[in-house]
Amino acid sequence: MTGKERRRERTREELRLAFRQTSTALSLAVGILGGLVGRWPCQAATPPTVNTPPAAFLGTRPTPSGGATASFLPPGGSTVVIRVHEKEARPLFSVNDTVSILGGTVTFDAATVSYEVKLGGRTAVFGIESSMVVVDSRLVSLTVPVRGEGATVFADLEFFQKVLGLLFGGTFSWDRTTHTLSARKVETPEIRVEASVADLGTTSKVVLRFSESPSYKVEKGEGQVVFRIPSVRLVATTPEVSPGDPLVSRISIRPSEIAVFLKEKDLATNVYALASPPRLVVDVSRPSPAPVNGVPPVPPASPGLKSLPAVTSRAGSKVIVLDPGHGGTELGAQGPGSLLEKDATLALARAVRDTLQRRGYRVVTTRDSDVSVSLEERAAIANAAKADLFLSLHANASRSPAAHGTEVYYLSLDASDRLAAAVAEVENRLGGNPTPTPSSESNAALRDLELILWDLAQNQHLAASSRLAEIIQADFNRLLGVTTRGVKQAPFKVLIGVNAPAVLVEVAFITNPDEEKKLAADEFRTQVAETLAGSLESYFRSADAAAPAPPPSRGR
Repeated sequence: MTGKERRRERTREELRLAFRQTSTALSLAVGILGGLVGRWPCQAATPPTVNTPPAAFLGTRPTPSGGATASFLPPGGSTVVIRVHEKEARPLFSVNDTVSILGGTVTFDAATVSYEVKLGGRTAVFGIESSMVVVDSRLVSLTVPVRGEGATVFADLEFFQKVLGLLFGGTFSWDRTTHTLSARKVETPEIRVEASVADLGTTSKVVLRFSESPSYKVEKGEGQVVFRIPSVRLVATTPEVSPGDPLVSRISIRPSEIAVFLKEKDLATNVYALASPPRLVVDVSRPSPAPVNGVPPVPPASPGLKSLPAVTSRAGSKVIVLDPGHGGTELGAQGPGSLLEKDATLALARAVRDTLQRRGYRVVTTRDSDVSVSLEERAAIANAAKADLFLSLHANASRSPAAHGTEVYYLSLDASDRLAAAVAEVENRLGGNPTPTPSSESNAALRDLELILWDLAQNQHLAASSRLAEIIQADFNRLLGVTTRGVKQAPFKVLIGVNAPAVLVEVAFITNPDEEKKLAADEFRTQVAETLAGSLESYFRSADAAAPAPPPSRGR
């Protein structure tokens, strides 16, 4: 097994664990909801997975009690018997039978009580009685949860339309009169695309303009960013674009993918979407210089700007909003030594606040005691304070006590990977708002937020958030000796609507006995506070050096 295959297998296993936890969280009282995916560590035996292989003929399959069946008509074939349940006068069809007829597989993992559907080269993962499904790297919300009976799973027509339709590249319909579920392949629609690149000095901006909004998956590799765009055919006036840009070498547009090739392997990239017209944007820049002996270097001055001395600090003019995660009835995760996340984040925020205030920053906290604060209120507090930066502090969790390290997130309506999507979905639920995490399929429900999220100013915040996240990640790794698990993007609602660069930091795993002890120790909290203070200094110096002019007045 190659290293890439091992990483994929680890991601798949983490996702299964995540969905087991998500399903568990839905059935618990609000008072004990908390933490991220896999928040309630427990030991469980690991039964073997059960795989449903493809079958050419299912007429002899066993049927559920009562012998309820229906007919399934696949494209270009004849009707085949499938199993069906009735729930509140709504038919629930056997996913196993239908997927098998279409040439796919359904795998059941008894250890995590999760299912994985593979069909048409794509994958869907979901938990038992779950209303959330991850299709490739996107979350899909269901109004009727799937129903599992051991290795067999039944689902409403909505699941077939929203999930299997994406995997299969077609549509499903139900005829009550003939008791027949039908599948029909959809002719591949065409989407026109144009590519352009703008050199903005420190950043090169790649803009992909589409005739209509595509579903897509982003894959970042060494020296390239690839957009996988399934179920459509891309039509480009210029399939190969060579922009003559200092950072971007070329753009290649193929029928189902777009590849942006970079001139250097270690360039930083930030991907986001814009509407009206539909666009995908890639901001390409060189990463911030690494601190040397704990002292961040001053970036080279832009043309026409004077160099800033290394000791220069503008902390006195900056407002930092610290957001200790959870609080009140939202306990967050709990460590093996009974430390609660809500208590750990509050103590950590106080240490960070004191350190930043000593350095001259004006600090506002979203809570300074054990109280509940909604996600919307936290963003409102930041905007009322006219924040220059917003830092949300959390403690990570996992069913595996060996999981360790730091993760840094910044906002994106599409998660950077499946686990990040599941983490955000659970965090958003724990914040008191049951609305599912937005994805490219469910973004229509967020159109009223687009003026906030995707105007030019917010785009600048997203790029700045990416830079800040990269700096924090590097500093935690180099200065604190903590293993970082990477910068990730996810649609955390606590970050949505904050009119400033904003990141969410999972400082350490509270479910790891060693890291729980660190979170409870004054020395570790002081180290974290000093490291974050240094990260902010690095960020503000690089931002000030890159800015061609002071930012517009924000009414202070």
